[in-house]
Amino acid sequence: MPALTRPAPTTAIVSELHLPADSSRLRTARRHVEHAAARVGLDPDRSSRFVYAVNEAVTNAIRHGAPDHKGLIRLRTVIENERLTVHVQDSGDFVAPAMPPGRDADHGRGFTLMARFADEVLLHVRPGATIVTLSVARSS
Repeated sequence: MPALTRPAPTTAIVSELHLPADSSRLRTARRHVEHAAARVGLDPDRSSRFVYAVNEAVTNAIRHGAPDHKGLIRLRTVIENERLTVHVQDSGDFVAPAMPPGRDADHGRGFTLMARFADEVLLHVRPGATIVTLSVARSS
């Protein structure tokens, strides 16, 4: 009878960043994600694209969401099994756009860009919270 083996337990590396809901803090968010991408071993191109996707999520949280009672939005970064996941949370109530953006629109392409530059994008909405989860694997 073959021996049963269990996969080695994984240890997740989790970090949180609480930022004032102000576009001047986008650079701090990008640096936070760049550091996590380096830790997981993303190549420079994948890292750059993923950081751009997260930047878009944070920008949306600042522009269209709502900060918490302290004026903050939250980034939760998880590194596990060669995968980097970032949760961007604001305290707003997500409202879906009535129509998709036109070709010449200046706004409304955030989720399309996020989906293009991340392996997975999820939207979690509950009363008083909108969470965008972006994830990328070290190798695709």
